Amino acid sequence: MKVKIYGFTLLRNGIKYDYPFRECLSALTAFCEESYIALGDSDDDTEKEVRSFNSLKCLPTKWDMSLMGDGGKILSQQTNIALQKLRKEKMCEEASWGFYLQTDELIHEKDFEQIRNDIQVAQEQGYDAVRFRYYHFWLNHNEIAISKRWYPQEVRAIKLNSAIMSHGDAQGFNHCKKIFESEVHIFHYGHVRDKEKREAKQELLIKMIRPNQKFQKYKAREEKSFKNTETLHYLGTHPKWMKERIKKFNDIFSALPVNEVLLYDPRAIISDNLKDRIVAKKVTITSKKEKRSLSLEPHFLEKIGLRKSIPKAMRSPIARPWSEERRMEFILWANGVSTL
Repeated sequence: MKVKIYGFTLLRNGIKYDYPFRECLSALTAFCEESYIALGDSDDDTEKEVRSFNSLKCLPTKWDMSLMGDGGKILSQQTNIALQKLRKEKMCEEASWGFYLQTDELIHEKDFEQIRNDIQVAQEQGYDAVRFRYYHFWLNHNEIAISKRWYPQEVRAIKLNSAIMSHGDAQGFNHCKKIFESEVHIFHYGHVRDKEKREAKQELLIKMIRPNQKFQKYKAREEKSFKNTETLHYLGTHPKWMKERIKKFNDIFSALPVNEVLLYDPRAIISDNLKDRIVAKKVTITSKKEKRSLSLEPHFLEKIGLRKSIPKAMRSPIARPWSEERRMEFILWANGVSTL
């Protein structure tokens, strides 16, 4: 039976803290048949903006500030308001699934078909959740964080006829019995904001998670961690809804083609799909080593003076390894070559 996919999310003060919520909701409503949002009591015009979206059911809520400082429970509590309303109205439908995005996350339109296919396979093979990889954009739209503190994958699709609930700070879900691992990436833009609003949002997040008397301790710890953020360059495409926001930041949305790319590929790991997506006037794949070629082979990049080799996965101990082809794409990006 074909799956039916419904979206859900939460939001409060999206304008005040410069969330890319308009872009997120545009992606969510384009992908899902219908979506639900727990819309908190905001101090700005967020509600007016949100109510302009079709196929989006707004659930006005009032945040319980007594939950502030209690591990971020206010966020999972709000998420579950949207999830429970969605369940009440749609769980009776066979093969119904919920798809969750936080309002600083997006999915790429080119991934819509693959996400649907993954959820369909999950339905047919008895899974109750689908977990996706992540791109965490750090300070701009062309660097992604891979340090240990950044979560490499999270559940974002759940079977509605299940006991699964959002928990903790709403980063993930509990009570999942069988999780399907998707290769699709969620695009997380939470740390690409105006500096003042980014710092205000981070302070608010700490206050949601940590007791007030420990605020300064955890703020200092977070600042130290952020200073040591390891990144990889990103020159892939972004979801189309991000174009104007990225232009406002003067970051690269789409790059010009390079003249020629030479790939050394003795193990034939590079598919026609990747070759066709390389933004270059000419792409040549060879099994012969040449000084100007790009390769995944051990020590080859260092030997020819290019950027050091790409790690096999994000630094988190729970990270799934990237495919070799994905690592090849990282090498292309590191050397100024874009992909579609």
